[in-house]
Amino acid sequence: MSRNAELKMIVEEVGTELIWRPLYDFENHSLAGGVGHDIDGIDPEFTDLDFRGKSVCDLGCNLGHFTFHARRNGAREVVGYDMEPKVIAGARKLADLYGIDGVDFKVCNFAYEEPERTYDMGMLIDILGKINIAQGHLVTILRGLEKRSDSEMLLTFRPVYFVERHLKMDESRFLELYPQARIENGLFSLLDFVQDLFAENWDMTYLSKELPDDEQYKRTVFFVRK
Repeated sequence: MSRNAELKMIVEEVGTELIWRPLYDFENHSLAGGVGHDIDGIDPEFTDLDFRGKSVCDLGCNLGHFTFHARRNGAREVVGYDMEPKVIAGARKLADLYGIDGVDFKVCNFAYEEPERTYDMGMLIDILGKINIAQGHLVTILRGLEKRSDSEMLLTFRPVYFVERHLKMDESRFLELYPQARIENGLFSLLDFVQDLFAENWDMTYLSKELPDDEQYKRTVFFVRK
């Protein structure tokens, strides 16, 4: 079987509805469009980040787009975690097909399962969003990242949300879920929330350059343990 045929089989087994990032065959033909694209704000600063010699966990890894990125850019070891078994099976097959060693993939609900180990750097790339915020999972997701990160944390997310328009709830309900949150003129600053949550033990660096629309474009932030 050709490598392209193997890729197509992986996509069929996983299902395009579960694939987040665009996936291409070895001749650069699109196999899955994904639901996220680099143009939505995964910054050049992320690409330039130093992974050399580090152990890294990629939480919510999907098919390993950023798991592979970290390994290719010098990470000593990268482990991707996702709660969907089909996705993890597909990521393992992709690693074999691409010939990428030093990576592993595990089924895990990292927000609600205690870590089996920790890593030099934890990554949470494009995971925080309207659904998990509105369902009350924001803090547990962030703490799941923190518990697995010894020295560094890398996150991307949209910095602001309108509570009623984006999250489909009134402010009183939102504050029941997140009493520590600050809302101004209906706008919730996720960037401020994340920084405040980690402020006691972590220093944050804002990596992103200015982009035209806080509601659309994601930002990249990097935390170093104090």
